[in-house]
Amino acid sequence: MPTRRTIIALTGAALTNRAWSALEHPAPTLVSAAANRPVTPPLLEMIDFVVTQAQRLDDNQGGAARIFVADQFSAVARLLRSGSFGNTTGRRLAAAAAQLAQTIGFMSFDAAEDAQAQRWYLTGLRAAHAADDRALSASILALMSNQAADAGHALDALQLASAAQEAAAAAPAAVRSLVTARSSLAHAAAGDLTGFCRMRETTLELLDTDPGALPPGWASYIDPVELDAIMGRGLVVLADRIPSRRKQLLRDASQLLYTRAHTDPTEPPQRSALRHGAWLSLAQTAAGDLDQAVGTARMALARLPVVTSVRSVELLHRLRETLANDGRRSRAVQELLRELQELRRTR
Repeated sequence: MPTRRTIIALTGAALTNRAWSALEHPAPTLVSAAANRPVTPPLLEMIDFVVTQAQRLDDNQGGAARIFVADQFSAVARLLRSGSFGNTTGRRLAAAAAQLAQTIGFMSFDAAEDAQAQRWYLTGLRAAHAADDRALSASILALMSNQAADAGHALDALQLASAAQEAAAAAPAAVRSLVTARSSLAHAAAGDLTGFCRMRETTLELLDTDPGALPPGWASYIDPVELDAIMGRGLVVLADRIPSRRKQLLRDASQLLYTRAHTDPTEPPQRSALRHGAWLSLAQTAAGDLDQAVGTARMALARLPVVTSVRSVELLHRLRETLANDGRRSRAVQELLRELQELRRTR
């Protein structure tokens, strides 16, 4: 279990070897005969409810509740250590622990606590392996790849993306589409447009595969809008890497980001809407569409009272710096700059 002490994020083989190791070893048998501490079906149902609610908290309010969710992980971990259960129940407990660790990991990443996020992801990866849940392992590996890409470690990101896709080989199509979309960000970080386009094509193909099949509960939020948004921000990254294709890449990015950025303020997922709204405003600013960028930024700012997302606020700070260095200062841009400056002062 990660602690709250200061820790340093891993890179290179120290990180990627752990990822591959989780795929190479057979899942353990989880049986405990602790006396007078049976893990009963009603208790498992309550744990499943807590896991689902934790994911909804992340989707709609960001990482403000991550300490509370971490406490729920601790409770499940204690049951694994000291409860009484057979292998089926043990794997169900391990899967619950893995899902909670994945949720806290992303909450920590979104709060810019990179090392803590990585420790949670690795903890979740071990728990998913113990649960013999390759699809969940693939999801966590893909998030680890995204974290490496965001930190500028493109080679680590590509390695982790490859491991995620291998883990997802037999997963439902919805999970494979999510893993492939997330893997595209590793190619974007590496400036690999060909690889990115290949991931995009595969994602679209998977969306048409077995559309009636239900994904795992933790993947129920996957839809074409979210997948488009993920790949849209990858195109913004690529636009910086490939100046000769910048105009077209930014145009395509804006199209893919638009729907998620315009999510109704009463509908989930608000954190994703905030984050991708900030990305869309950056894309529109880079493309010279300042009027649209201002409107998009205002929508994103309006979500901040209910969503906690340090990374989204950082993107808005980046937008402020970009606009401040732009010579075209309309009244709308000047007003937005004042609001963004106030945001910087208060956050």
